[in-house]
Amino acid sequence: MPQTSPLATEASRQFWAHDGLNAGGPEEIAAAAEQGCARLRAVLTRWIGSEGYRALVNRALAQARAEHPAIAGLQCQGGDVEVVAVAVGVHSAAEVREGLLALVARLIDLLSRLIGEDMATRLVEQAWAGGARPAASTVTEGFRDV
Repeated sequence: MPQTSPLATEASRQFWAHDGLNAGGPEEIAAAAEQGCARLRAVLTRWIGSEGYRALVNRALAQARAEHPAIAGLQCQGGDVEVVAVAVGVHSAAEVREGLLALVARLIDLLSRLIGEDMATRLVEQAWAGGARPAASTVTEGFRDV
């Protein structure tokens, strides 16, 4: 399994922290996963089409699931709230959160092969945050020289 880039990993953590969900409970994590996936789906399908989005997210999910079985039932196609809530109950909030972070990092890595790491990070950041960006875009600022 290819390693996730440090930029993609840090970006996914900052997106999650930006939503204030680092200490969220099962309901908050489930809602955040549903909202994040819905925003990713809306933005990315605009750029790569619905088939492209499905292929991209399915590949990212397969890679993330290999290391994070807590997200086994997640589809990112809509209607994942119950799946995530059950996963939090079976595994833990921390395990599901780590799986979601891995998914976002994998999406950035896969997109970066096509459009470059900076642009992929910004696109996923914009989608995940629903247009709201972390202050001064610290995600990309700290990694420009890497």
